[in-house]
Amino acid sequence: MAKRNVDLLLLNSGELLTCAGPAEGIRGAALERVERLEGGAVAIDAGRIVAIGPSEQIERQFDATERIDAGGRLVSPGLVDPHSHLLYGGTRHEEYESLLTSRGAPPTMERGIQSTVRRTRDADDAALQAQAQADLDLMLAHGTTTLEAKTGYGLRMDDELRLLRLTATLRHAVDVVPTFLPLHVLPDEYAARRGDYIGEAIAALPQAARLARYCDVSCDPSCFTADECAAVGEAALGLGMRIRVHADQTGDAGGAALAARLHASAADHLDYANDEGLRAMAAAGTVATLLPGVTLHLCEMTPRLRNGSLEAPSKPFLPQLARRAIDAGVVVALSTDYNPGSCPTQSMQIVMQLAARLFRLSYAAVWNMCTLNAARALDLSHDRGSIELGKRADLLVWTVPAHGLAINRFGVNQVDTVIAAGRVVARDGRIIDSAVRSFVQPA
Repeated sequence: MAKRNVDLLLLNSGELLTCAGPAEGIRGAALERVERLEGGAVAIDAGRIVAIGPSEQIERQFDATERIDAGGRLVSPGLVDPHSHLLYGGTRHEEYESLLTSRGAPPTMERGIQSTVRRTRDADDAALQAQAQADLDLMLAHGTTTLEAKTGYGLRMDDELRLLRLTATLRHAVDVVPTFLPLHVLPDEYAARRGDYIGEAIAALPQAARLARYCDVSCDPSCFTADECAAVGEAALGLGMRIRVHADQTGDAGGAALAARLHASAADHLDYANDEGLRAMAAAGTVATLLPGVTLHLCEMTPRLRNGSLEAPSKPFLPQLARRAIDAGVVVALSTDYNPGSCPTQSMQIVMQLAARLFRLSYAAVWNMCTLNAARALDLSHDRGSIELGKRADLLVWTVPAHGLAINRFGVNQVDTVIAAGRVVARDGRIIDSAVRSFVQPA
């Protein structure tokens, strides 16, 4: 029988980790299982996966323009990062030192965000675009092939829409999913005019809906009330947008319950979410996105130094959050929450490694949460997040032979080769500049 010609064959894996599962996401006891095919191979054509099987079988059936020999190393789906703040100005590293050392006033979420807002407003378009492109390069080299990117550092509607327009101009092998975040924190100039700010956010939604798939709102005691978030969320739903929620990070503001009521695609943080809210999310199909990088960076599970003495950790209960969400039946995902203040890392690899260590999650659960379930948080699990027939060919070849090693080891980039939509865009841990810069996302 004549062989079929395809664009690319990926052969001779040590483990082919499919992360296959139902499009609605992997939950409960199923999180503890992940499908592995030893010596597996993948055939790719026109950016899609057309065959999966033992390497000998795939070689008998297909010829290819390009062949990659994995050489006994791990092959996995590309990583999906469903919560980031990609475009921003400045850094907050000086502020962070005061958190660690107790020198100066302790930073707060609101004050930190406002400082980034000022620098973002002052930054020109070229600087914001250049930084975002550089960050995307790092993310891609570390294995992220799909990224959600929020606004939120404009806090004036013209500036928020500007950030959306700049997001739309990015051309990269990482597929960027835009989110409009008008309710991040209340800007200083609206301190006495909360209602005016909510009204302006609602008025901006028709323009935002032409540029973004999602509208996000921060339902938190430090940000906005459930009623304020509901007003914006319901208006966004009326325009055909889907909802995301920053929920209950600094206290229980009813964010989990609100996310369920709005049938949000995902609710993120959830540090103080109550069990009733988590159960409502499970019933509504809302994904819980956990952010272990924030937990580490803000020292939330370790004592803090204040006035020369150690204080108790602010959130020693956080290891229980993942288990509570899983036991409630919620689909759980992982993400970086990349931003300059609470989690300045571009690497989903470190998120995987931290999730295992801080939340006491199994290797299988971590993999399911950063692939298929993370894609589900972006309503893309029908198209990516696993190695299955017909799905977008986003795949990684790692430097290690087994999926557990990718989590057991930490602190270095363990991705060797990145394939995005069927094209090789990184080798030896480095992006192929010509491939990335010329990349056009398939329709």
